Amino acid sequence: MKRILAVTTLSIAVLMMIDNPLLRAQETATTATPKKTVVFACNMKAMSSEERKRQSEVLSPGLRASKLSSKELADGYEFQFPSDAKTYQMVAEWIGNERLCCPFFDFVMRVGNASAPMSLKISGPEGVKQFIRAELAAMVG
Repeated sequence: MKRILAVTTLSIAVLMMIDNPLLRAQETATTATPKKTVVFACNMKAMSSEERKRQSEVLSPGLRASKLSSKELADGYEFQFPSDAKTYQMVAEWIGNERLCCPFFDFVMRVGNASAPMSLKISGPEGVKQFIRAELAAMVG
């Protein structure tokens, strides 16, 4: 009896998922949403002048000097850095500042074991790759 009840319950659940008007309406609403236009402009007022100065004179040059490699991705770029504590702190601080002034960037920082390099992926909506190439040219090249 338990087996029949379990099979019946599973069958009903599957049928509800296959022909559920609510799911169809939700699916239609999700796919019918128009694309949001993203403006690629940095908010220079998001950081204090001291933070901006540190970002441009210390952190960005530090990242460029530490970069082990860069790789072009379909939606952005991935950079590899040494995984030591000093570089980790520098990358984390740089990301924290960049996300204030460039909120359209998506950042993924991956840190493996002590011998593996740390990676930073920067991506975002359509068009962000070209923005990265132009604004972070020294990092990309």
